[in-house]
Amino acid sequence: MADLDPGEHTIDELRDELDDIDDPETLEELREAETDGEDRAGAKEAIDERLDTVTDDDGNGDDGDGSESGDDGSDEDEESEGDENTGGEQDGDTVGIVDIRDHVQQNASDLIGRPLDGIVEIERNDDGWRALTEIIERRSVPDTQDILGRYALELDDAGHITGYRRLERYRRGDTKRDEEAPAGGR
Repeated sequence: MADLDPGEHTIDELRDELDDIDDPETLEELREAETDGEDRAGAKEAIDERLDTVTDDDGNGDDGDGSESGDDGSDEDEESEGDENTGGEQDGDTVGIVDIRDHVQQNASDLIGRPLDGIVEIERNDDGWRALTEIIERRSVPDTQDILGRYALELDDAGHITGYRRLERYRRGDTKRDEEAPAGGR
């Protein structure tokens, strides 16, 4: 589809645009265009998810009579139940910490709009996962004067990022942060 250039959209905007596309060939062309263009992991993941949904819907074409008898709300519920069932069969209970790390590394920069410096912490909680990252907010020379932002990313049990927030900003070379922790323990 020549009308949609994935590079002209953020990943969230691209997801919205993809919802209107039901042709697998068009989705494959979009994935190739993204790979040849900006090659964003999050964008390719969004295209692949839509392609899987469209392909699954084509495979369920025989069940079209059953979906016509339900109301519009139940169709959406059936789609989400199908996605949950597929995820459960593939992943067992949940994704692992390595999968979370890889997903955060691939998507944090696209989401926040600045380069990822590193992942500080990943922990499992009641709602899914929480990852603490350091993002380079402003590069400086020397690099000890870089301004870093520490961000908390919230992920669901399937490993999808559901939200993020900046916790603090500081200079890379700020040693007060490191000195304060051991001093309290002595």
